Amino acid sequence: METADVVEIVAQVIPDFEAEEIQTLVAIMHQRQAQAGTIMLSQGDTGRELLLLLNGEFSVFYKCRVNLATVAMNIGNFPGPGLLGEVNLVLQATRTATVVCRSQCDYLYLDAETYDKIVLEHPRIAIKIVTKIASMIHNRAEQTRRTMYHNLIKESSSPSVGISRLGRWLGKWTRITDDMSKRLFGSFEGENFNS
Repeated sequence: METADVVEIVAQVIPDFEAEEIQTLVAIMHQRQAQAGTIMLSQGDTGRELLLLLNGEFSVFYKCRVNLATVAMNIGNFPGPGLLGEVNLVLQATRTATVVCRSQCDYLYLDAETYDKIVLEHPRIAIKIVTKIASMIHNRAEQTRRTMYHNLIKESSSPSVGISRLGRWLGKWTRITDDMSKRLFGSFEGENFNS
């Protein structure tokens, strides 16, 4: 893939970068290509690689055991461009899913050692990468929370039953007066869940 195209895509993925920061990052990262069927990241691994996906189509799988049977769930499909492996880059955690490339793709590869050098030599770039990662984690958690709340309430026989079901997992709920609502939340309306 041509450098000018790569630079344009990186600017889309992390829009806070200035032009010279993009040039620096592109020069540091290694451009690679993967074929359809390639496992990009594996659930359970502890690697700290970050992949900046330039294009392609991807599927996400989660493996678990249910009643002694192995189950693999396809928990998502998404297209590039985007980031992959972002959590492990900064938290050094265990990967929570396996990502498979469904089509040929181009990507930029950043290993932990190179990222650590970026932190020391180009701290503004490192801060912008971490800020993007924090935003992604927040958005993912918020979307999951909203979907879970909506589905539990919607699939219940009434809103009260749905809220009761939420309370079993998340804590007690209490109906409050408009006055108490204003004292606790000001003019914030809150989310509207209708079953």
